[in-house]
Amino acid sequence: MSDPDRLPDTAEALFAPPEPAPLSRRERAAVIARIEALMEYWGITTDDLADEAALPAAPPAPAQPAVIKYRHPVSGDTWDGQGAHPDWLRKALLQEGYRVDELRPPPAEPAP
Repeated sequence: MSDPDRLPDTAEALFAPPEPAPLSRRERAAVIARIEALMEYWGITTDDLADEAALPAAPPAPAQPAVIKYRHPVSGDTWDGQGAHPDWLRKALLQEGYRVDELRPPPAEPAP
């Protein structure tokens, strides 16, 4: 893009990283020397660069959301069955007359 006042035709062209300018032999030699010095400092060999086992492990996958085990049919309150029984569940069973089967949602409904 030689004219600075002219916008590119596409958004991809607008946001694409600029092409690096070609390096002269002297600049290239300086870059390579710097890379070699950094590799020596950090103890990295060319074999390390090719070895996938030397790469850090991928982060673990995020935990799946807990499956809802109980849902109040009127209020929509949910509980995944972990931890103490919530007050709404006690009230629904003891005071509102619901049975446990009535509070179970359809199978495989993920928690919000």
